[in-house]
Amino acid sequence: MNALLIEDHAVVRMGMRLVIREVFQHAAVFESEDFNDGLRIVQEKPIDLVVLDIHLPGGQDVKMIDMIKSIRRETKILIFSGLPEDKYALKYVQAGADGYLSKRSDPEMYGEAVLAVVNDKKYLSEVVREQLVTQLPQNYNKIKRKKWIGLTDRELEISRLLIRGLWTKEIATQLELKLSTVSTFKKKIFQKCGVTSSIELSKIIDDVAAPGY
Repeated sequence: MNALLIEDHAVVRMGMRLVIREVFQHAAVFESEDFNDGLRIVQEKPIDLVVLDIHLPGGQDVKMIDMIKSIRRETKILIFSGLPEDKYALKYVQAGADGYLSKRSDPEMYGEAVLAVVNDKKYLSEVVREQLVTQLPQNYNKIKRKKWIGLTDRELEISRLLIRGLWTKEIATQLELKLSTVSTFKKKIFQKCGVTSSIELSKIIDDVAAPGY
């Protein structure tokens, strides 16, 4: 596993390097103290994980996410910032980051965040997850207008059926889709929402009204 730390404080890089190697013993960890140099490393190396600070030399806020993903779409991006997570976490995840880890978090959460993101899951703290639930739009049309968590209309429709308890085969029959297609949609939905079951999904997308087609 190849990881890249784009962070302008050497002490912070050292700490995160130790965390990554605790989780992935044989990880190759590259480091950069400014974004432009970090982008060069992404172009030259097959980077699996980028741990990215927001405020650093050459930084371009959310544009940095697209710039990294445009080079290597499969690269995971974990935002590691001192900005208040209740105000900024959703902004960066909705912009395409795979997780948001506050520098104020308990250090025990660092490894959990790294592991989750590398394993194709979204990482948000419990505080932000609770925020998601309280801010959740109460009907399908509001969710659709906001493109919430980046779900497409079809993914929202399948989410609604999963929450109702339908099996993958039943959803395929109802929507006249191939079973493999529904399975792929389900995997993408779980990844985008950072969940592993329909029960967890229901805590994020609850009481979703039927689409008005």
